[in-house]
Amino acid sequence: MHAGPDPVADRRFDAYEMAVAARDAGLRAVIFKSHEYPTVPVACLLNRLVPDFTVFGAISLDNEVGGLNPVALEASAKMGAAKVWMPTYAADHWSTTYYGKPGIGVLDDKGALVPVVHDILDLVEQYDMVLGTGHLSTVEQLELVSVARKRDLKTVVTHADMWIPVEAQVAMARQGAFIEHAAVGCMPASFGWSFDQVAEAVRATGPGASILSTDLGQTDNPAPAEGMRMFIAAMLRAGFTKDEVELMVKVNPGRLLGLGD
Repeated sequence: MHAGPDPVADRRFDAYEMAVAARDAGLRAVIFKSHEYPTVPVACLLNRLVPDFTVFGAISLDNEVGGLNPVALEASAKMGAAKVWMPTYAADHWSTTYYGKPGIGVLDDKGALVPVVHDILDLVEQYDMVLGTGHLSTVEQLELVSVARKRDLKTVVTHADMWIPVEAQVAMARQGAFIEHAAVGCMPASFGWSFDQVAEAVRATGPGASILSTDLGQTDNPAPAEGMRMFIAAMLRAGFTKDEVELMVKVNPGRLLGLGD
């Protein structure tokens, strides 16, 4: 989930309101994501202020933290960050597409990961973090996932429906990566994919390799918990069983975050 304060976008809730609303709606835990700053310190405070609920902190390796910066990553990891995303808004694929300027790439001229990415993967392994692929291109994500899964790292393909073809999702799922499907993309104010498209992709990879998230918190979208309810309802209407939906909403993310089943 996204929450305020945020330097570039209006958010529906501040971080405290986000946590309380999610808990009161029946959620067990959330990851607090910011594209611009590490959220671990905020998460630590929220976990003292909001009982019977868990907020996990994380970091995105964007320009605001120095990009592919192992030092920034390790600082967050030492404080308990549960997840790291590769570059999102600063990723070359995103930046060239939406801002018309080059951004951060992770491959060299031969298509191999640049050395600093291996340093980042070392830290992911050392601190048992979840690796998110961020807003990298499909080619970059395929190579990143291949290397990460050979190291048995916990890997999640970030809101894959945005631009990752289903055949690439299947290829990464076969290597043991989880494929994340985010409700935000199905909202009218967002990216224009449909719940039916998500259902088709989930059928291709299987619920066992899938995670349903929201990525919500924007002012022009439903509140995150409501978005999750809508997502669950849509997947049930699409023909998935209750057990399959629970696998994608509860079990798979719970295991990645050490919450059990």
